[in-house]
Amino acid sequence: MEDKLIRVLIIEDNLEDFRIIEEMLKEVQNPAFELYHSKRLDEGIKSLIRDGFDILLLDLGLPDSTGLDTFASVYEQAPEIPIVILSGFGDEDIAIRAVREGAQDYLVKGQVNSLLLSRSISYAIERKLIEDELIRHRYYLNELVEKRTEDLEEANRSLQEEIHEKEILIEEIYKRIQYTLKLISSIINMETSVVKNEDLSEIYIRNQTRANAIALLNDLLDQSEDFAMIDFGKYTVHLLDYLFEVYDIDKKDIKLDIDMHGILMDINTAIPYGLILNELIFDKLKQDYSNNEKEIFIGLEHTHNDIKLVLKYKDGVDIKSMKEHDMSFIEAILEQFNGSIEFKDDGEMNVLLREIKI
Repeated sequence: MEDKLIRVLIIEDNLEDFRIIEEMLKEVQNPAFELYHSKRLDEGIKSLIRDGFDILLLDLGLPDSTGLDTFASVYEQAPEIPIVILSGFGDEDIAIRAVREGAQDYLVKGQVNSLLLSRSISYAIERKLIEDELIRHRYYLNELVEKRTEDLEEANRSLQEEIHEKEILIEEIYKRIQYTLKLISSIINMETSVVKNEDLSEIYIRNQTRANAIALLNDLLDQSEDFAMIDFGKYTVHLLDYLFEVYDIDKKDIKLDIDMHGILMDINTAIPYGLILNELIFDKLKQDYSNNEKEIFIGLEHTHNDIKLVLKYKDGVDIKSMKEHDMSFIEAILEQFNGSIEFKDDGEMNVLLREIKI
């Protein structure tokens, strides 16, 4: 408190007591005090709020208020100002209550000298500063706790949502696996019925390509960000690469035109389309490619809420022979998914699955 002028407001109705306080503080060389005086509580509160002071010396016995109510009234109006009670009441219980309720000190008139009063004022100001700083830290810590609690609650909500999403994902993956296994089982059972009509090696290769058509879809689905949608154009490229490898066909011998318009397809739709595309391309690649240049167009078109697969061979394909070819596997898929296939004279085939359900 050195080298600082301390502005002191004294609310005291007894002018003689005020003079005594004034004389005691004049005896103190350091710090220096600048005193202001009010005789009534209401006037003192107005002055305290209006002018601002470093400290208040308060008498509890005033014309317009007495007892601890006097302190309570001031503290309510100016809680930021340190208050030292300087009273003629030597009641210890009142002194303890006053300090508990926010007073910085309680001094009894007649028991105070200049040194004690000066120290009390200085310590009161210091304690009030520390008290205010502690309050600010408490508020800050409370805000941190509240913010941390909100963050934890938000993190917990996010975690619960993530767990729920993972549960849904696991359920979808389980359904997909079950569905895939059923499809593979159906493929094997279907080929068993025609085993007498085809070479066993041909059946093995055909079933291998069908299983791979499904496996490719699952691989791409696992790489997808939402684990739900397939880039069917990307899938078609992978499928053709695989089929060319199976039949040892050079890509240069076939002109490919793939137009998918960036269409994404959910897994339930992609599986039957992938199997049908695999079947039609498989049958085409079985033919002799040694003489003529071949050209294949593969595209997807939106048809209302459905997607149409368009496949066209531009090399004088015999549509009649295609229609007469064993279509039992494709027909089984079309029947299951309420779909249809249309053959056109120019070598184009349109496949439409109207209802995709598992």
